[in-house]
Amino acid sequence: MSKKILILNGSPRSKGNTAMLCDALSAGARSAGHQVTRFDLHKLDIHGCLGCVKGGKDPASPCVQKDDM
Repeated sequence: MSKKILILNGSPRSKGNTAMLCDALSAGARSAGHQVTRFDLHKLDIHGCLGCVKGGKDPASPCVQKDDM
């Protein structure tokens, strides 16, 4: 039974040990027939919550911040 696997790489080093482990995990999972999605978080524009309590009014855009989240 095929699984969907999500990998979140939080390391800022694109070619570091964590990236190599993510690559190995991805390759092994794909060879076993699973679907793998990987996000390298250091490449994304993600802002912390402002606590503004203005989100949730528009289901298509639940947060006032327009970042990669």
